[in-house]
Amino acid sequence: MLRLLDKIVEAMAVFTFAISSAFVFLNVVNRYLVLGLMRDWAKANEAMRPFYFWVRDLLGNIVVTADEVPGLLLVWVAFLGAYLTMRREGHIAFELLEESLPKVWRKILRGINTALICGFLVLLFWQSIRMIRVAGATEIETAEIAQGWFMLIMPLAAVLLFIATIQRFLSQTMQDNERS
Repeated sequence: MLRLLDKIVEAMAVFTFAISSAFVFLNVVNRYLVLGLMRDWAKANEAMRPFYFWVRDLLGNIVVTADEVPGLLLVWVAFLGAYLTMRREGHIAFELLEESLPKVWRKILRGINTALICGFLVLLFWQSIRMIRVAGATEIETAEIAQGWFMLIMPLAAVLLFIATIQRFLSQTMQDNERS
């Protein structure tokens, strides 16, 4: 079940990164090729002007959001990546203190750590839902897209990280029991 969730989250992260990259690419094309090179050609060659205006208007409607949307989508990439990193145990872990403790105290320390992380994630979930209720309907400045769609990653990430935290705690506990 968690492998399927991991695959879905990974696909969402890749898709979100691709969309963000496409917006940035279109913005660069518009800025340097259309508004730079093509504009100069259109000034020098009257026959080129209709094509220039057509491309400028076409890309202009898309890239108006090219500065704001990629930044908001990168927040999605960061939180989805945080979940994937936690699931693959790719995060930085300081286990020196934990490994030096007797088995009973190690379990207690892990339990406290898990409880604190889960408490923080519950708080993050609750506050992000409140934030979406208050400001979620407000549209971003450059497009008619509600901010709530971009804010949705916060409660989603809180749930995903909560699942990963509990799974990691249960996995470590089962490994400790097998070693006994």
